[in-house]
Amino acid sequence: MKKFLLFLLLVFGFEMAAQTHFSAKLDTNQIKLGEPIQVKIEATIPEGTAYIWPILSDSLNGIEIIEQGKIDSLEKGGQLILQQEISITSFDSGEVYLPRLELKLGDQVLQSDSSLIRVFFPEIKEDQDYFDIKGPREIPFDYWSLLWYALAIIVLALGIFYLIKKWPKKDLGELGPVVEVDPRSPRQWALDALKDLESQELWQKGEVKAYYSELIDILRHFLEREYGMKAMESTADELIEKLKAKVSSSDMMKELSQSLRLSAMVKYARQKALAHENEQALNAIRKFVDQHQKEESSDV
Repeated sequence: MKKFLLFLLLVFGFEMAAQTHFSAKLDTNQIKLGEPIQVKIEATIPEGTAYIWPILSDSLNGIEIIEQGKIDSLEKGGQLILQQEISITSFDSGEVYLPRLELKLGDQVLQSDSSLIRVFFPEIKEDQDYFDIKGPREIPFDYWSLLWYALAIIVLALGIFYLIKKWPKKDLGELGPVVEVDPRSPRQWALDALKDLESQELWQKGEVKAYYSELIDILRHFLEREYGMKAMESTADELIEKLKAKVSSSDMMKELSQSLRLSAMVKYARQKALAHENEQALNAIRKFVDQHQKEESSDV
């Protein structure tokens, strides 16, 4: 019975040994001073086994760590394969040792072999001259470049000046008519315009549409200049609504409304205005303009 148990322990131990593996290998063991060496750490352990991965310390005698790669893992056939690459070097000539690394698997500890690294000085040629490190050199000032830049700026300035002098200047007449500001007050302008319209005797000559068109335009201009309202694009009905807020007298509002509606009817040839209606339309607008000034004078 004891022999059988011993046999099982030996078989189990050999199986566990076959399933676990741990090593740390160098890609070379001879370097020049400061050259890097790649250390490849590999382990194969049963899947699901708890482990503590070895950590290289910066306190290794004569060895400095340049870069530590990440730990790669791969599951294959119930086993976990772990790999890591670490770049190290040494600045001590002679022989340095990479110590044994330990992988802990529960109560079991796996160790890698220690490695010897030989570090040599770079080969120095006897006939080669060596010099101290030179300080930063000052770049000499390039006067020719400065001269060329200056000449280019001068040529560019002369070209711009030539184009300005030779560029055809537009005549002021091409810019459109100059709008002159009428110094007269809106009231005085409107009264003068109505007087001029009356003197033209348009409706007496049969030009009734032209008469009403100019008459209503005078009213529109007056409303825009005096009240700041948008009247030039307004229809007759829209003007009537806007005037209601400005006209307090119902009689005057009635006369203005009749004049505006009559102008719209004449414009679209829906009605022929009589002589007294033409005169009443002009007088209604003249009365509105004049009355407005009287109200302003009484407020002062």
